[in-house]
Amino acid sequence: MRPSSVAVVTDRSSVRPELRGRILALVAIVCAALNLRLVVTSLSPLLTTVGEEFGFAATVVGVFGTLPLVAFAIFGLVTPAIMRRLGPEATAALSMLLTGAGQVLRAFAPDTGTLLVLTGVALTGAALGNVVLPPLIKQYFPDRIAALSTVQMVAIHVGALFPPLVAVPLAEVAGWRAALGAWSFLALAAAVLWTVQWRRPGTVPRAAVPSGGPALARPIWRVGMAWRMALLFGMVTWNVFTLFTWLPALLNDAGHSAAMAGSMVSLMVGTSLLFGLVAPTVTLRAANTFPIVALGLSGYGIGYLGVAAAPEYAPLWVLFLGMGTSLFVVVMTMINARSATPQGAAALSGFVQGAGSGIALGGPLLFGLFGELTGGWTLSYVLIAGGSLVVAAVVAYAERTPWTIEAAAQGRHPDRRADELLHD
Repeated sequence: MRPSSVAVVTDRSSVRPELRGRILALVAIVCAALNLRLVVTSLSPLLTTVGEEFGFAATVVGVFGTLPLVAFAIFGLVTPAIMRRLGPEATAALSMLLTGAGQVLRAFAPDTGTLLVLTGVALTGAALGNVVLPPLIKQYFPDRIAALSTVQMVAIHVGALFPPLVAVPLAEVAGWRAALGAWSFLALAAAVLWTVQWRRPGTVPRAAVPSGGPALARPIWRVGMAWRMALLFGMVTWNVFTLFTWLPALLNDAGHSAAMAGSMVSLMVGTSLLFGLVAPTVTLRAANTFPIVALGLSGYGIGYLGVAAAPEYAPLWVLFLGMGTSLFVVVMTMINARSATPQGAAALSGFVQGAGSGIALGGPLLFGLFGELTGGWTLSYVLIAGGSLVVAAVVAYAERTPWTIEAAAQGRHPDRRADELLHD
């Protein structure tokens, strides 16, 4: 009997640290995910107020809207190297420390240039977190990837939803600087949690160790599928960040109050969250993803047209824009699903997010630039919004049939792959 008792005690002692480590990792993942869009949406409703104090024009607002994409483009490619050097937990702690420090310090910015630089620091942290969280989910929850991916998606949306809802009322009470810096506690808390997790030995599940697998047959930048996915991701991201940046200004120009305009950003994000809850399942089960993408693009089209033609019904049009914004979840699901190996998943995700964010750089900047040059928003709606939707529709149709990056690198078309499966 004694050997059995010893075995039981040993098993419990080995499981408890792992369980505690996973619980701590879950809390840290949620806290970190809350910050990934908060850095953007906590600032955009206040840009009109800040612009009046600092004296910057619409083009500078476009620069603020472009900064997240610059950060995501650069660190989509750089973060894997940082992770190899520091480890994923230390990288997550660094990302949240940069995010929190940038948010605190930009609240004290004396001029436009300083505000841009410190916002860039905060966005660098968010960009690191954007890349490092999915591998951490695979590391700590290899048996719950779908559930934790949904948790991450919900946390990202919640972090994007609440700041614009309260930013203007808080600024009216305490000033825009307090409203801007108040959110830093979430990032600093996440930094502490990931530092603790980093210092805890023996908390990573054995099943989390990634298995080996063959490398891609060709470099990913030579695979047409990767470029098409990057272009689709870029066009979707183009519109997401254009709306994050410019929706409050568009509604302000149409006669709505700053508080109401900020609440519309929250409504858009909330609507995107509701669609995003079902989008991954529907996308994974679809034999043809084009109808799903086309539905989201039609939401964008109706929403843009409504805001331009009848802004007095803004809440209705924002619901359609939220349906369009949920395409971000759809495309991220497509990226994660179209790989057969961990190496393929890492290569496709890093390339698509990095190159796609680079493609999306023009959206917020050109939208504001065209508006400033013409004194109205018509050209911005037609060329910047409408043009991107047409490009997204064409690419989505070309990539309508699910297949893997490994097959694409070998030059096997999805139709040929289906024929092979039928004859096996």
